[in-house]
Amino acid sequence: MAEIQQWFQEGVDSGVIVKNLGIAPATWYEYIDKHPMLAELVKWSKAVIISRVETSLLKAATGYSYDEIKTIIEEDKNGKKKTRIEKVNRYMPPNPTAMIFYLKNRAPNEWNDRREIIIDTKAAELERKQLFLDMIEADVIEAEYEAIEESNYTEDGFEESDA
Repeated sequence: MAEIQQWFQEGVDSGVIVKNLGIAPATWYEYIDKHPMLAELVKWSKAVIISRVETSLLKAATGYSYDEIKTIIEEDKNGKKKTRIEKVNRYMPPNPTAMIFYLKNRAPNEWNDRREIIIDTKAAELERKQLFLDMIEADVIEAEYEAIEESNYTEDGFEESDA
């Protein structure tokens, strides 16, 4: 059991674990169904790795400091080697890609690129029908138009009107 837990915590998926155990996938799922303790172990182990990844993603999105340790081997004039350990504090700035990914998944209503527009087509259809019926029943229908100059056609061509 400890070995299975370790594999899951290392991010190994069920397919590889089945191969490592030398059993068929059907047998694996049968064991999980028959043994609640194994099912709980699998669920818990997956939750641990997911939590670690979420923590890392949040750190990448917000930026973090870390210590970098360098081992430097120097040689003096006499050819004698000296080892020096240097500790430097570094800062990893926030990663915009991690920010976007985190926000789109944690607050999709505010940050998702796709917006769902719900159009009440039934109400819009009824409104269009009523407008059409009103236009049919009206004595005068207001419409926007543009006045153009009239011309009369004759066999010799067009004649300008006197208007």
